[in-house]
Amino acid sequence: MNPPQPTSTGIARFIPGLALIRGFNPALLRSELVVAVTVFAVLVPSAMAYGDLAGVTPVAGLYVALGAMVMYALFGTSKQLIMGPEATTAIMTAAAVAPLAGGDPVRYAALAALTALLVGALALLARAARLGFITDFLSKPILVGYIFGTTLIVIGSQLGKMFGIKLESDEFFRQVAELISRLDEAHVLTVAIGVVSMAALLIMRRVNRALPGSLIVVVVAIIVSAVFDLQAKGVAIVGAVPAGLPSLAIPAVKVQDVFTLLPAALALTILIYADEVLTARVFAAKHGQKIDANQEFVAIGMANIGAGILTGFPAATSGSRTAVSDQMGGKSQWVGLIAAALTVVFLLFFTPLLAPLPTVVLGAVIIVASLGLLDVAAFRFLRQVRPAEFWLAIVTALGVLTVGILQGILVAVMLSLINVIFHISRPHDALLDDVDAAGGTIYREVADKETALTEPGLIVYRFDAPLVFANAAFFSERLAELVANAGPGLQCVILDAEAISDFDSTAAEALESLDADLDRLNVELWIARANGPLRELLTSTGLTKRLGTEHIYPSVRAAVTAYHTQDGL
Repeated sequence: MNPPQPTSTGIARFIPGLALIRGFNPALLRSELVVAVTVFAVLVPSAMAYGDLAGVTPVAGLYVALGAMVMYALFGTSKQLIMGPEATTAIMTAAAVAPLAGGDPVRYAALAALTALLVGALALLARAARLGFITDFLSKPILVGYIFGTTLIVIGSQLGKMFGIKLESDEFFRQVAELISRLDEAHVLTVAIGVVSMAALLIMRRVNRALPGSLIVVVVAIIVSAVFDLQAKGVAIVGAVPAGLPSLAIPAVKVQDVFTLLPAALALTILIYADEVLTARVFAAKHGQKIDANQEFVAIGMANIGAGILTGFPAATSGSRTAVSDQMGGKSQWVGLIAAALTVVFLLFFTPLLAPLPTVVLGAVIIVASLGLLDVAAFRFLRQVRPAEFWLAIVTALGVLTVGILQGILVAVMLSLINVIFHISRPHDALLDDVDAAGGTIYREVADKETALTEPGLIVYRFDAPLVFANAAFFSERLAELVANAGPGLQCVILDAEAISDFDSTAAEALESLDADLDRLNVELWIARANGPLRELLTSTGLTKRLGTEHIYPSVRAAVTAYHTQDGL
């Protein structure tokens, strides 16, 4: 178990990344350097591809990565997460910006940067409103299904690279179907390089996880590509990267553009936050860490503001780069900071370095890193604990893969809430029976569910949930059934209210109706183990007066003892 972390105070509460500097560790820095180099090697070509996908210049993807990695390292609470350009946000940005740009690349870039700034502002407003509680609706089944689905999306996005085919589809199942239908177009040498790269990565990971397998494979691939001129043999390579650093700028746009892009920015903010928090929680759980859901709004906001002022586009969580960092043993946000520093150096001096790298190798690195997130054991665990949660995870994964990430999550949240409401409306309840124990008689659930009486003339009944409108009818039906089955000899019903932490007006009416029905049968209703708030509610609703204060007991044993000693019972 990890030792408890001290609570941050002062400015450190708002900039958690300051702890990296205060706790500077040269040994850690050296180990993180190797991880950062590997992340950087994966970052450059993928960031450029996402820049192109967003409709801006490819190098803008590197600007997004630079701003997002630095800002998240300073303001985020996950030690593993890497932020930067991603396919989903790139596609959504292009869809929102293209109709407004009118084919003008300068205006297009300004609108894309504005979108990032709007996402940043909305995320900061969400933090001010303390909306981090919305992660409470992202239950474990949703988490498991979401990660499984998004991991398959990441893998699907690399299938074209692995076979040397430019796939037209952008949805997982269609990508797979298109790939199968076009296998005759596969480039044999590209497939061979991909298979060898994946095999090498898997073997090195199995032999020794400490080996920088991704870095080794990337370096070897660059050398082989340069020596044998793989590009001339039809293998796609990264190619040249434009040099130079971005300038800091506020996009020149109209006020109307802000209002026009606001709905798209809001949708992006929700998507980015859901993606970021779910991914962060997976890695936090894996390493025994904690995520501050409200602070993550700040991290997302600052990451997107950083991307926007560097003339980029909205930044999101990079599941693949985060997975690569984690697989390589990354332990802190030094990975992101070092990768950002390497990006700066690369943009200034070393743009030719990655030019010969076959893109299929990058696909292999991303796929192998992503395989570790396909947690089949988590599905088995859910199935063992509660089958309904297993199916909820399946629905979440299918929703993410078919209708989209945000829509899939929203559908899963709705189903999760429906599941919760169903269990609230049909909670566990029990007929109690006396059992001799070392400390005296105790009352617990009887094994025989068909038993109608605790003992002759007496029912002791426990309801294991707050008594509210959603389950008041169930409560009444269950007691009516027990009373009917008890026969004419019934004289008293004792309600064990220990688990009834709250009740509403509908429940108050149900108790009044129950008491009235029992009165007609000459049966008394007593209450045992009511907590303080419940006793106050019983008094304020008049139920205490109706039942009689002498019939509100501190324990089941006290109530049963009173039943035994009451005249005529």
